[in-house]
Formats: sequence, C-alpha cells, structure tokens
Amino acid sequence: MYIGFELNDYQPLRKVHPVEIYAFKDQAKGTFDKLSDYMVGKFKGQDVIDAEQLADHLFPTKKAHVFLSHSHRDADQAIELAVALKDKGLDVFVDSCVWGYFHDLLDALNEVYAEPQKKPEGGVVYNYRKVTDLTAAVHMMLAGALQAMIDRSELFVFLNTSNSIPMNNFAGVDRTFSPWIYSELQFSATARSRVPMRKRVIMDSVSIQENRQYKAIASNEVLLSFKAFNKHLPKVDGGELKTWFGNAHVQGNRALDSLYSASDIHENFFRLRKALEKSEQLGAY
Repeated sequence: MYIGFELNDYQPLRKVHPVEIYAFKDQAKGTFDKLSDYMVGKFKGQDVIDAEQLADHLFPTKKAHVFLSHSHRDADQAIELAVALKDKGLDVFVDSCVWGYFHDLLDALNEVYAEPQKKPEGGVVYNYRKVTDLTAAVHMMLAGALQAMIDRSELFVFLNTSNSIPMNNFAGVDRTFSPWIYSELQFSATARSRVPMRKRVIMDSVSIQENRQYKAIASNEVLLSFKAFNKHLPKVDGGELKTWFGNAHVQGNRALDSLYSASDIHENFFRLRKALEKSEQLGAY
C-alpha cells in the first residue's frame, strides 16, 4: 500500500451495463465445491484440512492497483465504480465478489462437524463448539488474506456511506457495525507505506514505521460497534472523482498519478498520517 483516501457522496462515473457488472463478479469470485476436496489426511483421528489451499480457492490471490473497502450493502456501487475505473486501465479489488462461497463453507463445516448429543429427556441437540472454533480459524485466515491484498495494492479507497459508517461522530468517533470494514481500516492506518518505484526517482523515500494496538469497542447487548479508523484518510467527494474521470486521458499508473494530483491525495494522506502518529503519541486517537 502506498496511500489511500475516503470517498464520500459517491456518484457513478459513467453508466455501467448490468452485463458488465455480471462479468466483473464472475471473473472475481473464488471457488468452493465440497469440503472433502481439501482433506489431506488424518492426525490422531482428526481430519486435516489444507487451510492454504482452501484460502487460495475461496480468496484467490490477485494483483490490483486499488483495494476498495465497502459495505456489502453497497456491493453494486463498489462494482460499478470498479468497472468504470477499468476504463483507465486500473484493476480494482472488490472483496464482496470473493465471499460468495464463504457461507457454503460454513454450511459444510456445520453439516460435517456439528456433534449430535442425546438429551437425557430424549431427543438430540447439536454441539457447535468445534464448528465455532473452525469458523473462527477461517475468519482469521481470510482476514489475513485481506490484509495481504491491501499490502499488495497501491491505493486504498474506503467507500463511506450510511451503510459502512451508520454512526457518525458517535461518542466522539465514527463507528461501523462491520468487523471487516473495521479490520480493513485499521490495517490501512498501520500498514507500511511503500513508495512505488516510479515515485522514488522524483521524491525522497518515505518510511513510516508504526506499532499500534487497538481494541474494538463493544456496544450493549448483541450489537457490536467498532471504531472506524478513518482519520488518516483524506476525503474525496464523488463530484471530484467524477471530474477527474472525465478529464483524465491516461491509463494505468499514469491514471493513478493524475488522480493523486487532482485532489492532492498524496500530500494530504501523509499529512494526516503524521498527525495521527503525533496524536497517538499523546494518546488522543
């Protein structure tokens, strides 16, 4: 990851045909057939599943210019944006496209490993503890894959809507109900910033090393809210992005450079990162 920004008040960059959206989803999604395909043997009587192969199929490794963080309720907008940016030679990673088989995996784990137990008064109940542990492991595995994808992408974009941040300035901070958005924003705030090779010849190398510990803040009862770590992201509104899209006549990395310049994203990102680092030293974040 090099830099990032927060996109507010999204506006479609161009009209996107439903066929384009379908094609994008189809080429981006992972695969999952049956759990037995990932069994590699037994250890002390327990099935051994190849977690790496499973992750590669559910969440295939891709290279992208842009990582787009968004609420799953905004998936259509995110894909619409990704399809339009492809006109500029930019590959966009939209994580919602690769989660289609995730619940199939959870269903398979429940079916195979939920343990039936007879009740003393008759009947059967299921013990889901083993499945819960497996599910937690799968979540950790995929969270790691997401972070690796953010690290490989040059630009991190957070699509800020009422779905992704439903609680604005609540108890002093923006809050999200999505643990995935929380994880992505948190990682983007602490990830190493790697200057692309083409930038190193025209600017001093920037090295920001941070070691931070954050905690999710749980709300009452069953609804969990998470602090949205978005203070380090400069704000770009949909109108600005649409103006850039209409005026830019370059492709690939040159398109990224023109986007950075159009909204002063580069300068603002590093200014906010430095401010965040200073406030963190003072315990104010």
